[in-house]
Amino acid sequence: MSKTFSAIWENAYGLLVDDGSLALGALAAVAITWLFAVIATAAFEQLGGGLLLVMICVLVLANLYTAGRRIRHTRSLE
Repeated sequence: MSKTFSAIWENAYGLLVDDGSLALGALAAVAITWLFAVIATAAFEQLGGGLLLVMICVLVLANLYTAGRRIRHTRSLE
């Protein structure tokens, strides 16, 4: 059981910390949300949080997909 949690932790850490594209994407999502909040009218300002949530979710899903393809490709070479 401990090995399972250790493997999950190592993979999550590698995904979130070692992957620079995820970090840059998160910074870009925050910047886009900030611009939206500055430019949007008062009626649309409340949508900024939802916009950030959607962008971060899409970013994480895209990163998981890319990591899965990379792992699948590495395993097929072995």
